[in-house]
Amino acid sequence: MKPAPLAIALLLLGAAAPGAQTGKDWQSDFPVDKKTLGVKGSNPYFILTPGYQLSYKNGNDTDTVTVLDETKLIDGVEARVVEDREMKNGQLIELTRDYYAIDSATNDVYYFGEDVDVYRNGKVTGHEGAWLSGVKGAKFGLMMPGKPKVGQKFYEEQAPGWEWTARRSSPIANG
Repeated sequence: MKPAPLAIALLLLGAAAPGAQTGKDWQSDFPVDKKTLGVKGSNPYFILTPGYQLSYKNGNDTDTVTVLDETKLIDGVEARVVEDREMKNGQLIELTRDYYAIDSATNDVYYFGEDVDVYRNGKVTGHEGAWLSGVKGAKFGLMMPGKPKVGQKFYEEQAPGWEWTARRSSPIANG
């Protein structure tokens, strides 16, 4: 398997388990120059090229992630839009528009939020999990370092005060 799909799959698995992590070794502040954040750059483990697509299947359930040729200004930063379409038994259950920006100086990818539509029987029933950096105390987190280090731990999103309080985190595996 190529590194990018494996890295993304591992991050998605880690992100699927919300909950606050404790400990001072988890990085929660990312002192980056917002002037270097945007849609230009390249991270070999997290591809943000429009048209790039990953699809995961488990029985009758699928999750398709597609990098769109769209951007959105969030917290003063131009972010790339990535659509995440989750299907269960052929029915759409969640459609998410995730927002990522890359640091052109380091190739670190940061997560700036998501718009979420939750579906039941073909109709939108809610928006649980939605948040945007810079709104209601939410702030962006690190999604994938340009040069990951063994043992590195960081928050992907920090969104207290939203419908669903999110503080997802990802450690880089040891050895």
